Amino acid sequence: MKMLNRRQFIRLTGAAVGPCLFLAGMRQPTVLGNVKKSDNRPNILFCISDDQSWLHCSAYGSKMVKTPHFDRVAREGVLFRNAFVSAPSCNPSRSSILTGMPFYRLREASMNHTPWVSGLKVYTDILAENGYHVGFTGKGCGPTDWKIAGRSCNPAGVAYNQYVHQSGCRGIANTDYARNFGDFLDKRPEGCPFCFWYGGKDPHRVFQKGIGLREGKKLSDTEVPLFYPDSPEIRSDLLDYAVHIEWFDQHLGWMVEKLEEIGELDNTIIVITSDNGMPFPRCKATCYEFGIHMPLAIRWGSEVEPGRVVSDFVSFTDFAPTFLEAAGIGVPENMTGKSLLPILRSAHSGQVEPGRDHVVVGMERHFPGGRKGGLGYPIRAIRTEQFLYIQNLAPDRWPAADPVGPVWPADDPTGGFGDCDGSPTKTYLCDHRQDQAKYYELAFGKNPAEQLYDVTKDPYQVQNVADQSQYAKVKSDLASKLKRDLVDTEDPRAIGRGDELDEYARKFQKSLQ
Repeated sequence: MKMLNRRQFIRLTGAAVGPCLFLAGMRQPTVLGNVKKSDNRPNILFCISDDQSWLHCSAYGSKMVKTPHFDRVAREGVLFRNAFVSAPSCNPSRSSILTGMPFYRLREASMNHTPWVSGLKVYTDILAENGYHVGFTGKGCGPTDWKIAGRSCNPAGVAYNQYVHQSGCRGIANTDYARNFGDFLDKRPEGCPFCFWYGGKDPHRVFQKGIGLREGKKLSDTEVPLFYPDSPEIRSDLLDYAVHIEWFDQHLGWMVEKLEEIGELDNTIIVITSDNGMPFPRCKATCYEFGIHMPLAIRWGSEVEPGRVVSDFVSFTDFAPTFLEAAGIGVPENMTGKSLLPILRSAHSGQVEPGRDHVVVGMERHFPGGRKGGLGYPIRAIRTEQFLYIQNLAPDRWPAADPVGPVWPADDPTGGFGDCDGSPTKTYLCDHRQDQAKYYELAFGKNPAEQLYDVTKDPYQVQNVADQSQYAKVKSDLASKLKRDLVDTEDPRAIGRGDELDEYARKFQKSLQ
């Protein structure tokens, strides 16, 4: 699909003429004002979409999605094959990025819609204390209540959300990200390096149903995961999702162009990723591949040999120490993540650091109120090049929340499984739970205590081999390695304090009553 400019996008999605004329002038050079060049410390532009699985960038081979600006950063920098969240849910994922620690060490911040934790040190604060101009646009850290912790701003930085637009498309956020980036740069003190968080609100639902087809996409272009039946309804839903990814990518392109215009492109570390998997059943808020595996491209001028594809395993806890080290600032001891600078400054592709051969991920609670008592669905998992091993620590509970209960959005006709956003795909699976029972169970059924998938043979994780004798040693070895990592990083559930995490969820649930 040909990438639309702003005027074309707005016209096709039904906006009025007035907003179109207002937005058409947005990309004029006058938007930024007189930007001053920073000192020789690198700038940081961290770009994070909302709910996008790793495959859905054209740099990874997707034909359904066109992401020329992500692809450019990957081509002029490094494309990572194995980047993984700490937790596949908004707030714990974003909190792990900012703190450099795994989600389970973040107390209330280990789940959504809870208070921010006073005293958590974040890389944005550290950079600001060391002379960086810090801000964000769109969605920062959250959903969390950071004011209750005594903070003066979101942990991602000072908000720059003054400029908005009207796309005329249900679900497309009205935040004018690129212009707000310009506003941020315009307010930068002379000689000051910057750290900016571009928090796109797409492709988070809701979507305007059928926008993919109206944008010229074809049902035949859709890449349907094998854990779904192949139906026109699901194909169309995936195309709608693709359009939202392209909107995020378009704003990214405008930001990169502006960095070129002001001569700051090559002194800026540009990181592009997402916070968790796509907003579909068996993806977001799950520890399967489509929930935990993220796109990642990083560019940094001459500091990074371009055109490389790296297979090292990267955790989102690695971003904070990377940024601090690049800025010449000491990394706090409590940050368990490892700097990516050795990989970025290497000239090699493939596996660069032999020790980066696995990553640990997990979940506590996603959607508040989805289960009786406010409890979550605690999971711990380990991913290697060949295997994904999952431990479900409360297998008696429903993975996607109770079958009947609160849902999001409120007009979700399924009326249950609140950890899974309402969507045409979710509705289709629920409506066809009899004739498509296999797919319904994959999306919403209860799981055993252990799951093991050979991702090289089963990339969509539809065949659990945990009970097959030929995989017994693999399962045992992965369980041991997972336990060691969790103990070493002081996971409360691995060191006999798991009730603490349940108590955070219960405490918040009581505050809602």
